[in-house]
Amino acid sequence: MLRARFLTVAAAGLALFAGNAVAPPPATAQGLPVAIGIQDSPDWLLHVARDLKLFEKVGLTPTFVRFPGGPPMIEAVQSGSLDIASVGSVTFLMGLARGLDWKIIGINPEGAYSQGIVVRRDSGIAGHTDLKGKRIGVFHGSMAEYGMMMILRAHGITRNQVTIEYMTPEEQVAALQSRRIDAAAMREPWLQRVVHSQNARVIAREGDVGIYTNVDTYSVRRDWLATHRPTAVRFLQALLMASDVIEKDPQVAVRLFAAEMHLKRAWVETIFENVPPPLIHQWANPRYTYSLTKNGPFQRRLSYLGHYLLDEGLIKQPVDVSDAMDVSLIVEASKGRAVKSE
Repeated sequence: MLRARFLTVAAAGLALFAGNAVAPPPATAQGLPVAIGIQDSPDWLLHVARDLKLFEKVGLTPTFVRFPGGPPMIEAVQSGSLDIASVGSVTFLMGLARGLDWKIIGINPEGAYSQGIVVRRDSGIAGHTDLKGKRIGVFHGSMAEYGMMMILRAHGITRNQVTIEYMTPEEQVAALQSRRIDAAAMREPWLQRVVHSQNARVIAREGDVGIYTNVDTYSVRRDWLATHRPTAVRFLQALLMASDVIEKDPQVAVRLFAAEMHLKRAWVETIFENVPPPLIHQWANPRYTYSLTKNGPFQRRLSYLGHYLLDEGLIKQPVDVSDAMDVSLIVEASKGRAVKSE
């Protein structure tokens, strides 16, 4: 059974943009170049658009650069070597705090259940309170770290009651296996990999404690957007086309991601259920939990997250998210699409 989708619409008539595919601009022999930063995450729309050559169909010539996590993308975007970055909310705010003037133009996926805390079955951790005194691995500055702290806080555990080891997801897997750490705070698909390869179990996910801030963002520099708006719009048109493909047959996304990550399809089906694609047609709907509209619920959660990161010392100065998102691009990319309710 699919996890609940966090769309709170008072009436079906409020739903925006859907269904019929956008007629993309004709592809040219040499499309508009765009460098896109990606991670090993269930970025369903982007992976489908990439593997089915949908970016090329809307007239782009994409280059994909893989990163172990979001934080390293900050410098790449600042230097101009990366145009569009698929990064988590924490990384986005860290970039703002470091003076990177960028904006969110989309989100993927809905991540409340995409990450959590996984433990070895022989770790002596039967429940949340047993995490006290244990060693937990996490990627520093990631959404997983924020999720871990929120889960610990929800169960009355403070940072000084656990030992936190900073390491990449690959290092976390090895450290669990060698018993250097007792638990790991990580995201999918790493959770499924550890659960099945090491007979581990997930003891908590963010959504279990009501945390819905975790979401990856498609973020771009403001000055790049000012001169490359057609590129950004075409990027979103390709994602809309990918959404149509997935809506018609979710197994397309499952099959492609399983092949890329060398995971069993059954594991990826579980990831898809827990971490579904975003409701891209609702990004302009102010009632959608992850709406890109000004003063929407997602902006309020970003503001709260920014205060938390400042209090925890993960960022050094306050961040202003009042103009952090640009909904106009998805509106432009969605022109000509039929209206339907979700």
